Amino acid sequence: MLLYFLILLPGFLSAQESYTVLATPLNKQIQLTADQFIGVDAYKNLYYTKDKTLFKQSSDKTIQFSDLLLGDINEVDLTNPLRITLFYAESNTAVILDNTLNEITRINFNELENFRNVSHARTASDRRLWIFNTDLQRLELYDYQKNTFNSDFTPQPYNALMLASDFNTCWVLTDDFIYEYNQYGSLLNKHIANGVGEIQYSNDLLIGLYEGKLSVKAKSNNTWLPIKNLPEDSIAFYLNAGILYLYRSDLISTYKLNLPK
Repeated sequence: MLLYFLILLPGFLSAQESYTVLATPLNKQIQLTADQFIGVDAYKNLYYTKDKTLFKQSSDKTIQFSDLLLGDINEVDLTNPLRITLFYAESNTAVILDNTLNEITRINFNELENFRNVSHARTASDRRLWIFNTDLQRLELYDYQKNTFNSDFTPQPYNALMLASDFNTCWVLTDDFIYEYNQYGSLLNKHIANGVGEIQYSNDLLIGLYEGKLSVKAKSNNTWLPIKNLPEDSIAFYLNAGILYLYRSDLISTYKLNLPK
């Protein structure tokens, strides 16, 4: 589904069980009526979808991209706001957009010589995509300039529920585990996913829904720390530069996360 950001503060990895992550409300709320709140990029532009259309809202204008023939937009990755990745599961297609939401390229995995059924696609480095190949149940890297695949990743027992990634590392969430891979195909870590319903990643931390509560976890530790002082009814979240955006009831509320030092 979506891509989200968090800053790792010094000392977070030690004695995590005793820490509390607090969220301080900020006096900034944004009215938004959308099918899905996507997030906010490094330039403070707001992204959301409505009626199978992606919208980008800045302080002075709103622009959009749509191709109704591709179906619903299942994922939008804002890791690189100059090369935004959209994924349409129904048509097995990824579309790369520039910062004005003009199309740079599209990849229909049905039409490639090395056909793939893909369930997820996210931005990687050097004009590549992290994709999950459901035919072989494994993560892959696809270079859409060279039309080549890195398929050195080990197959998994289960298909991916979702991916979280940055340019060089990708996490694969399944029913039982969270697998962490680097861009060379190496499995770096394997964490128990008991109770995890959604993950996002940035700067050595995962943020996600753990047992129904928004929590954070250092990638090298299995302990999820609940974020305190948040409403219970948030339906979407996004974290950018330490600011947490929560979407509920047509309103985006903002919070400053206070991580322990």
